[in-house]
Amino acid sequence: MKRGFTLPEVCVALAVFLVGTTALLGGWNFFNREVAGERMRLEEFYNVLGTMESLIADRPDCADSLSVRLIRVPGNPHLAWAVVEREHYSLKRLLRCR
Repeated sequence: MKRGFTLPEVCVALAVFLVGTTALLGGWNFFNREVAGERMRLEEFYNVLGTMESLIADRPDCADSLSVRLIRVPGNPHLAWAVVEREHYSLKRLLRCR
C-alpha cells in the first residue's frame, strides 16, 4: 500500500481551500467598506455638530447662509430656529441672533 494522497484528493482539497479563501476575502472587503462608511458618516455628523456649536458660540445674523437655514420666531426679532442639514443629518436648535 502506498502512502500519500491521490491527484483527485489534492485537487478537491485545493478547490475547497480556494473557495474558503475567496469567501473570507469577500467578507473582509465587506467589513472594510462598512467601517469606511461609518467613519464617513461620523465625520459628517461632527461637521454638522461643529457648525451648530459655532452658531451657539458666535451669535449669527438673523439671515440664512450657505451652511445654515435660520427660521425667525414670530414676535421676537432676536430668536431663530437654526437648521443645519447635510446629506444624512439635520440638527435644529433655538438660538439668539443679532
